[in-house]
Amino acid sequence: MDAMPVYLDEVDRWDEESHGTYEATEAEMVAFAERYDPQWFHTDPERAADSIHGDLIASGWHTASMSMRLFVDGFLSETATLGAKGLDRLRWPRPVVPGDELTVHSTIHGVDEEREEYGVVRWGVETTANDGEKTVLALEALVMVDKG
Repeated sequence: MDAMPVYLDEVDRWDEESHGTYEATEAEMVAFAERYDPQWFHTDPERAADSIHGDLIASGWHTASMSMRLFVDGFLSETATLGAKGLDRLRWPRPVVPGDELTVHSTIHGVDEEREEYGVVRWGVETTANDGEKTVLALEALVMVDKG
């Protein structure tokens, strides 16, 4: 982080912002799934083509990982974060398929400032594919942000 970090009192600058694109490739999807979620619809393109999805689909955990990368690059890398307390309402409404271009969208749902050193930001994260054509991930992250 080269610039001054965004502390809690300025975190609302990320409300209603979007960032990124990240291309989901078949090779990366298969490699991730073979290591962490080796189910056939994530690892076998031929069999997956005949599935209800009609294509290979990314593991939901891979979708979350790609989304996290976009979230860090777009928002957290410039924010005085201290980690996270967890996630609420994690959903994968539609699957990611090879060639999808992902973008992450940020919405601040609320801030708990009860702690002396930091606040907890309820950060809505939505990932869409192909210029908003479909939502592929929705969650609420509980991010600890330094008060400065």
